[in-house]
Amino acid sequence: MFIQIFVLILYKICKSFAQNMDTIELTTTEFRQNQKKFLDLAAQGVSILICRGKELFLLNRVSIESRLDDETQRKITQAREEFNTGETATINNPAELKTFLESL
Repeated sequence: MFIQIFVLILYKICKSFAQNMDTIELTTTEFRQNQKKFLDLAAQGVSILICRGKELFLLNRVSIESRLDDETQRKITQAREEFNTGETATINNPAELKTFLESL
């Protein structure tokens, strides 16, 4: 009984959430039949609420940067800055690659 009430409350919260933002609600069948369409919409910032029986799934775009830890993000930022300022190595053949890798 408690679980049913909890699921109903959660469903109502998600429905309310969906109505207050750019969200599309659909079934798993609709999602399966048009995955590319809905993934493209999610990539554009539309939230996709997928209903499977009493379960709800929210599909949102997540940037790769949000999945990286701070140290990895710092290294990526540093590498981009080095690239933009021309601090790069040009390698034209296997011998140059071998020399470069040995210097590391």
